[in-house]
Order: sequence, then C-alpha cells, then structure tokens
Amino acid sequence: MVEFIEETETLNNIRLIKVREGSTEIFIPDPNFYAHDSSAYLPATLPVFYNPIMEINRDLSVIFTQMYLENSNEEKIYYVESMAGTGIRGFRILNEIKDDRLVVIMNDVSQKAYELMKYNSEVLGYDSNRLILFNLDANYLFRKLSKDLGIRPHIIDIDPYGTPAPFIFNALSCIKSKMGMLLVTATDTAPLVGKFPNAALRKYGCKIVKNPFPREIAVRALMYMIGREGTILSIRIKPILGLFLHHFIRLVLIIDRGKRKSDEFWQSIGWISFCPICNKYYATRGLTNFPPSRCEIKGHGNTDIIGPLWIDSLFDQRYLLRAIDILTGMNNISKRNKERLLKIFSEELETRDILFYYDIQEIARRLRISTPNINGVVKHLQDIGFKASRTHFKPTGIKTNASLKLLVNVVKKISSHR
Repeated sequence: MVEFIEETETLNNIRLIKVREGSTEIFIPDPNFYAHDSSAYLPATLPVFYNPIMEINRDLSVIFTQMYLENSNEEKIYYVESMAGTGIRGFRILNEIKDDRLVVIMNDVSQKAYELMKYNSEVLGYDSNRLILFNLDANYLFRKLSKDLGIRPHIIDIDPYGTPAPFIFNALSCIKSKMGMLLVTATDTAPLVGKFPNAALRKYGCKIVKNPFPREIAVRALMYMIGREGTILSIRIKPILGLFLHHFIRLVLIIDRGKRKSDEFWQSIGWISFCPICNKYYATRGLTNFPPSRCEIKGHGNTDIIGPLWIDSLFDQRYLLRAIDILTGMNNISKRNKERLLKIFSEELETRDILFYYDIQEIARRLRISTPNINGVVKHLQDIGFKASRTHFKPTGIKTNASLKLLVNVVKKISSHR
C-alpha cells in the first residue's frame, strides 16, 4: 500500500510530498495541498498525474520486467515508460530489480512531469547509464528511439490517461522485433464494456453492446485491436496476461515478427452471440464465421452479436506459473496486492482456455432462489468431472466447460441445501 511520508519539498512552485510505493521513495505533488474540491478527480487535477490506486498496475510491471530479464541473455535491456507522470513506475523498476543490464527510459509530454522526474532522479542518484529522460509526445518518442537513436526497446509500457489506441502502431514499430514485451493499460473502459458502441467501433474496430460479461469482452476487444495493428507490421502478438482491475485493463504481450506468424493472428479471432434472456453464449472462430442469430432455447428469440474479438486464451501457463514464483518471493509488494494477484493468477490458470463465465447470482435471481455458495458450485462441478473456477472478471462469476443447463441444475441443488 502507498505510504505517505511526512517530508515535503517545493519544486518550481509545486508543493511536493514523499511517498513510498513498493520499496521505492520519490516525491510527488502533495494531494492534500491540491485537494481544493472534493468532487474533483484528484489525480487528474494534480500538477503531475499520480494515482495511488494504480499501484497494483505498477506491481505487474515490476513482476513481468523481472521475468523478462531472467529469460534474456543480452548485455543491455531497454525498458521504456512512455507516459511516466511522476516516474514512479520506472523508478520502482530501477530500484527493485537488481540487474545492472537494465536501462530505463522515462518520458512524459508534460514539462512539469519531466522536471519532477529529473528532480527525483537526482535525489535517488541515478546517472545516464541507467536512466534516460525525455520530454516528448509518446508517438514522437517511439519514432525518435528507433529512427534517430537506433534503440529498439525490449520492453515498452503504455499507460495513458484514456485509450492506448493512438500509440499502439508506433510502439509496435519501435519495439524489439523478436521476443519484445509490450505492456498496455486502458482506462477508457466504458466503450469496451458496451456503453458507447460507436466509440468502440471508432477506437477499437469492434461492435460491442451491453452484455453479461462486459469486463472479459473489454479485454478481448483491446487484444483484437492491438493484434490487428500488429499484422500491418507483420508482427504477431501473444498474450501472457489479460486483466480488468478496478477501473483499468492491463495486458502483457510477447512480440514476434514474420508474415506467416502475423497471419496466424486471424486464427485467434472470432465472434460471440448471446441470448439476452438466458445469457447463453455462442462463439465462432474466423472473421467471416458468424455465430447463431437465435437462441437454441425455444421461445427465447434473437441473440445479440459482438466482435471481432480475441477468442483464444488470455493467460499463458508457462509465464504465469513463473510469475507466481516471482511474486511469492517478492517482499517489495504490499501484502494486499500480493495476495490478490496470487489468487487471480491461480484461478485464471485453472480455466485459462474457457471463454467467458456465468454469473451465479444472476442465475439464482432468474430462478427466484437464494444465491448458493459459489465455491460450493465450483467444487461440485469439479467433483463431477468438469473444469470450473472463479474469475476476477466477476466476483459472482464462474468459468466452466459444463453446459448452462447442467450449471442451472447445480445451482438449484446447492441452493436448496443451504
């Protein structure tokens, strides 16, 4: 958990306070000093953006950057934080990953952010051999690194205030072409969960309507957009991790290059349709292979269609098992975040190849019965030979390869024994 330390400074008329995140201490704009209006969204009103809720997002950067370094034998590894704000993410990576090969490039288009990063780098004592700072538009940075400086970053982190869509193409153009790692955050989740269909079409190229599994749809739509951009450059993306936490989506992707490999991306794309009455869903693979337009249950009528989407797994077993090992041994992550991530990683691995989930609470509501113990439903399904697990996408959701009809019967059975 982020800890505020009673140590203040002033930089260019900005009131600063020291915080500790992970095991790293830096100065940020003092939220208490700038909290003029309780109704304002405080991180955005600070002179330099800093959101303590995103600590868990930055934890993920530390975990997967460390994993990347373990798997690389190169003499120098470049990590780019393209929209750094205070720079807390990059400073944490420098401080908490003990590897002298790592060079961190931090950038922000804001002059105030750049000056604050420079100030913190001087306080922490990092020199230009380990830390390089820029004050550029992110897209210009990507072009400058690859074209002017000849740097092909091994890891690029994109965490904008809003949609990452405008930055993906240039980031993929810049990144190391073989086994680079791209980390992407999206905070404009409303279009991706189906609230604004026109915005979803415009930004992500997907038809998205309100649906029973909005958070997973959002992650799969973002994956589709990034992968589609990659194919233009003959790049193939492979997801290691796809999460929806708090108000943001977080993807960790491995990059490969080649026309044949990038063509394989389209084999992982498909569509889904779902029944608005019973929430049964139908998935198809292929860009022109559309799912059923009517529910198979008599009297339920037409389905709603969503897509194109990434329909393969969002979680890579090998990488995620190693992430669990790394996370278990880390002492620089808050106990709350460590426990939460370990729980998510373990649950999602159990059913990593299963599309979507069913909301047990919603099933019980429609049956007009009390909601059964969700862990009990999971165990019962496992005991009778099906895959089943809870999912971080929905606290009351279950991923399973059992049919909806069987699941309904299990819900009825367990609810009656409460």
